[in-house]
Amino acid sequence: MEDRNHDLASVDSDNLDGSGDLPGIIVLLGELKPSAIITEEGAARLFNRHVASVKRAVQRGELPPPCRLFGGNAWTAGAIVQHIEKRLDQAAQEAKREADKIARLSP
Repeated sequence: MEDRNHDLASVDSDNLDGSGDLPGIIVLLGELKPSAIITEEGAARLFNRHVASVKRAVQRGELPPPCRLFGGNAWTAGAIVQHIEKRLDQAAQEAKREADKIARLSP
């Protein structure tokens, strides 16, 4: 199997997410090793957002809190994926609670 370099700086900026013609698909995040370090700037490029948007996503809980690394903020790819998976589980549980509540209230 070919060893691919997933350095964000080496990825074509027009197709950073690696999705080709699939808007909203962020393939690169799934291809990174869980221990790959992603800086704020890297996260901004990965999600096609501004660094300020990444900071606001952390404040809203959409991304996990970063750690300080060399004077900047950083995550591992695994921490970001794990956080998103946890939020998806919470959303599914909330949807089930809502569905159960509606079922109880329906005649």
